[in-house]
Amino acid sequence: MSPTVVAGEVVEGEFEMYWDKSSAEDVRRAEDAFQEYVQKGWLATGEVDGRRRQIFRFDPDLEKIVLFPVILGG
Repeated sequence: MSPTVVAGEVVEGEFEMYWDKSSAEDVRRAEDAFQEYVQKGWLATGEVDGRRRQIFRFDPDLEKIVLFPVILGG
């Protein structure tokens, strides 16, 4: 299964990324997308020890990563 988002796509709102851990190409594409959006200021969460936690580095062993933009209020 390919990542649901590829680097360069425009995405608004929260989205989930999935990838095939056995495919080096899928892992690379997922990591590229993760890095691109985190560098833009998006927050990332992954399931760690059965709990959803903010993550700062791509981990290909996670089942999924959820990314979402920071929303600033006024």
